[in-house]
Amino acid sequence: MSDGITIYQEEGTGQWLEQRASLLDLNIERLEKSLIIFAKPESLRLQYSHFFPEAFAPVICTDINGSFFCDDVLDDNDNLIKHANWAVSWSCFKIKFVDNPRIYNWVQPAIFMIWFPDTLKHVIFIIDHPLSPGELLPLLPTQRATRNPYTWHAAFAGTMMGQYDKSFWGLRNIVRDTEKARDNPNDLDPGFFPNLHDIARHVFHSNETLEIAEHTLQSLVKEQCRCRELYSSVSKGDWLHNERLLLFRAKQLHSLKTRSRSLAERLHNEINLGFNLVSQRFGSDAKSDNAMMKTVAIVSMVYLPGTFVSGLFGTNFFDYSDGKEVMTDSFWIYWAITIPLTLLTMLIWACWHYYPKKKPTPGKKRMDTFPVKP
Repeated sequence: MSDGITIYQEEGTGQWLEQRASLLDLNIERLEKSLIIFAKPESLRLQYSHFFPEAFAPVICTDINGSFFCDDVLDDNDNLIKHANWAVSWSCFKIKFVDNPRIYNWVQPAIFMIWFPDTLKHVIFIIDHPLSPGELLPLLPTQRATRNPYTWHAAFAGTMMGQYDKSFWGLRNIVRDTEKARDNPNDLDPGFFPNLHDIARHVFHSNETLEIAEHTLQSLVKEQCRCRELYSSVSKGDWLHNERLLLFRAKQLHSLKTRSRSLAERLHNEINLGFNLVSQRFGSDAKSDNAMMKTVAIVSMVYLPGTFVSGLFGTNFFDYSDGKEVMTDSFWIYWAITIPLTLLTMLIWACWHYYPKKKPTPGKKRMDTFPVKP
């Protein structure tokens, strides 16, 4: 491995052996054996971008959510040019792995293929795949199974199924943890709701990438059907088998996309439920505060009239003659005014708040509003 690039060469036994050669030594026009090249985008951007057509540049240079393209070297009559009898194709996928609401990682795996129909040789670039070369090689086709170039795309898509499944179940476990956390709303962490919105963003991205991946596989199926007429050397059985395999992968992605949408609905329901539980808790606290304020108001109402009367007449009920404070005989007037005034105040308050207000019955009219004919 040099500069993040590993090259494997196909041997006669059907095995792939690692080579110490450099891409700079690769001559596509004189290819003797098929090659598989594992690389990281940054390695290809720095030194080897001349291997790829301009349209492929966004796959290794830009953040995209998926791509597919294929091209054959044809003349003006749509016949394959014999002196440059090769074809290129690529497919790209996007996956988001989420460890927790704040920690996540994007990967953008892609496969780029140069295929020579006459010799059945090929150069395969596998870029930014989460699996290591040792894990990927047993999942890829052998030289014997490469009479159809789209076999490689189907195999590459098959390796992506496990990654999409891993991404989905990682999100599902996070959503399930939030569902368990709200069982006791009084113990919710202050970051509970911000985390919910972060999780929702991740689920939206999951829906998006799964939908694009499904569309990519559908495009592969359509393009493979168009290529049957160009490469008559490939048997119909090979085309049909690979088409069914691509459709199977597309069906798997569709199932994951449906479950991801269901997960988004679960999360949306969880957000609504969380808000409702917190609102109920705040409502209960508000009721308690209202009861306390009502108690304070009633107590104040009981003492307010007496305070008012004492302030008004207090100086007239005491005699300070001869240097002594003596209560006069008219002190009973204070009680005679305070008690009725207090009761009257409470009665008015009770009538104002508790006496039912009669509303006129709809459609019922008072008879006295109409003039009586003599």
